[in-house]
Amino acid sequence: MRHPAPTPSNHSIPLSRARGTQRRPSPGPVEPSAEVIENFNALVHELYRDAPQIDAEAIASVSSWLEAQPVDQRELHLQARLGRLAELEAMRQDRDWPLDPAQERRIDLILDYVHSEDDMIPDAVPTYGHLDDALLLELAWPVLAEDVDDYRDFCHFRDETGESGGRRVHQLDWLRARAEEGALWEQLHRVHDQVYVEHAPPVRFFRVS
Repeated sequence: MRHPAPTPSNHSIPLSRARGTQRRPSPGPVEPSAEVIENFNALVHELYRDAPQIDAEAIASVSSWLEAQPVDQRELHLQARLGRLAELEAMRQDRDWPLDPAQERRIDLILDYVHSEDDMIPDAVPTYGHLDDALLLELAWPVLAEDVDDYRDFCHFRDETGESGGRRVHQLDWLRARAEEGALWEQLHRVHDQVYVEHAPPVRFFRVS
């Protein structure tokens, strides 16, 4: 069974409803130019090559979806995604959690885009100014999710462990501890299976006349 791609929030932005038709897109609250959308797509696919292509119809649909939300919910929908930026920035700057250079570049590109005021939807636009930032995170998240989840687990591990032998806890300490836990788990399974086989009642066969 194919599982859906991870998203930064429990509820995904409804992009699927905006795609798959040939009709002319209806005007939305924001209408970026074709060139601006093309540049946005280029960035998205540099981050995650399997991300869906965004077009004017998708932008119109997503902005209309946000407009239709209760006023007090709009900011919550955006912050559910933009709130993950702090995790990305912390992970990027943490010297005890080295990242693959390609992942470092992805995070840098995302942070640069989000901190820019002149992007697909300028930040100064009321209501929708950060919609493109949230959308960028949504589309790129599948290639970030595993590292973010691991980093969150590492932070918990570091908080619980504290300094060991007067030195800082490093990613290698986390990897070693999790590997030992995995080996212990496998050993417990083997012991359980062995005990079950040794103590299982004998199988009796009866002759059928």
